[in-house]
Amino acid sequence: MTKKLLISVATIALATNLALATPPFKLAQQAGTSRANVQKTVANEDTQILFEDFEQINTTTMMPNEWVTFDAITSIKCQNPAEESSGATTAFSGDYALVSMFDDENPRDAWAISKAITLEANVTYHFGVYALCMGYNIPDEWEMTIGTAQTAQAQTTTIIDSKGSNAVKDNDWTLYSGTFTPTTTGTYYVAIHHCTSQPGANISMWDDIQVDSDHIRIMPDGYMMSKGGLWSIDQFMADNQGYRLVPRVYTYAGEEFEYGYNATNCESVLWDFGFYGSTNDDTAAKPIVTFELPEDDNEIFNEDMLILINNDGETGILREYYINRIHGTEGFGDCVGNFKPEDNLYTFPSSDNTTYDALCGLSETYSRIAERFDRPADAKTLIAGSYVLFGNYKISPVHASKNIIARILKADENGMPGEVVFTKELKIKDVFGTTEIPSGRLGLGAIVLEDEVEVTGTFFFEVEFPEITPSSNNRIFIAHSYARENGDCTTYFHNDIDLANKPAGWYSATDFYGMDICCGLYPNVYFNDNTAVKAPSVATWNVFANGSELNIVNARENADIVITDIAGRVVFTAQAQAVKTTIETNLNAGVYIVTIDGVSTKVIIR
Repeated sequence: MTKKLLISVATIALATNLALATPPFKLAQQAGTSRANVQKTVANEDTQILFEDFEQINTTTMMPNEWVTFDAITSIKCQNPAEESSGATTAFSGDYALVSMFDDENPRDAWAISKAITLEANVTYHFGVYALCMGYNIPDEWEMTIGTAQTAQAQTTTIIDSKGSNAVKDNDWTLYSGTFTPTTTGTYYVAIHHCTSQPGANISMWDDIQVDSDHIRIMPDGYMMSKGGLWSIDQFMADNQGYRLVPRVYTYAGEEFEYGYNATNCESVLWDFGFYGSTNDDTAAKPIVTFELPEDDNEIFNEDMLILINNDGETGILREYYINRIHGTEGFGDCVGNFKPEDNLYTFPSSDNTTYDALCGLSETYSRIAERFDRPADAKTLIAGSYVLFGNYKISPVHASKNIIARILKADENGMPGEVVFTKELKIKDVFGTTEIPSGRLGLGAIVLEDEVEVTGTFFFEVEFPEITPSSNNRIFIAHSYARENGDCTTYFHNDIDLANKPAGWYSATDFYGMDICCGLYPNVYFNDNTAVKAPSVATWNVFANGSELNIVNARENADIVITDIAGRVVFTAQAQAVKTTIETNLNAGVYIVTIDGVSTKVIIR
């Protein structure tokens, strides 16, 4: 039986539909742990006057209860930024942020004013807000103000001034802060005022507003990393409504995953690897985990949780994904690669369109790129071809007809590209097309093999490009990840000329670039793994949060349900009903631990 890739060439813009053997999807601007899966929980101290993360909103006003908005031109309200920007931008924490929309015709004069807070005379209060005002034709202007009524006219004191010459363009979520000392004890209202004075304002966002009588709480921030498994290309995809698909990873029984994290303002951590992880409540910096699937399940949905902790509060980082077991005479076929959910894409040249010193196809220093795909030593894999994620592409007609070479190689005794088991020549235009791809757009090319190639153990997929001098008319940039920080390099290149005094041969990208990366090669593989064994059964009950309501499915009837906070204090108890138990806990937003029959898992109440 012959299996082939379903398209030969597909070129897509960010957020432009592409049909690929599944419903149309959109290519996200970057892969990575979405901030929609990041939950901030402020430490419960008496000094906190206001903390608004815009997660609990009135669906009629699209604002938190008791907040008001005034906007004569374009709507300002709580929104999910990912839905407005096709997944390219997310809230600072949770799903929602305060959003003031793009307007290219009018100046902006939008107000969002808080519920009432009580401040005491002669006490200095600290104010903070995270902002993402990226600007468009001009920097966006805004201010945080305070007044004694929920009207624009009453907002007489500016606390944070980002207007006029103070206006800046934010490249990422940025913390802004200021202080205010009232002369009179009374009721006050905090406001965000989007006030760009000229047309051309971009979408602007604010999140996690806080008022504190002691200091601005700077909670931990960061992301998790992992090493292990082969990840499906669908982690980059979204459905035709723009929602990102859930990532999936393929793993064999007993494969070890090494986790890690990168964080700021973090004093300690706590890990949870869901129902199927071999370890939980782990405080290690780099825990080693295996996943044991239930005996009859080849695919399960799992959640990893990393909690970053400091004295100001906690940040919960959630990874939601599918785990697919590799076993049997022939496993599920998919296009798999080494990009992981936390990886960010890099598709642009480092200086200009004629200089290439990163991983690309037309390089002045090398032209052979190989990606390693780890498999057990005696596991078989059938390979039908490979997708190539690429960007910043332009090729002249004469070079479009030149050949590229695709190879499949075994790993040698050092884990480097070794024996060649398959070679095929293809024309550049047949893989990448003839349409120019400018910066900011991505393409998906396909290398199709007439027949499946079987390889045993770890293998490499290589692409070799012809010798073409890079120019403004000849450029191919293979997409790859930003630097990793967990020693997980999977990309190698062949040095054919004297480069940095190194002889010809295969080298890890780390040797030259000081970072661990992977490139955008996604072999279309069919696993034929004879080494895997069935995993033991584990507890199968699950819990889902809907606001403060918890839904527990498949727990043992009459089993005790115990809910504790992250400090171990029991905050709620109940008994399980048959099949499904629904509990209105009325608990505040935060991270909690649910325990049933000695099995525990964490849940986020938003």
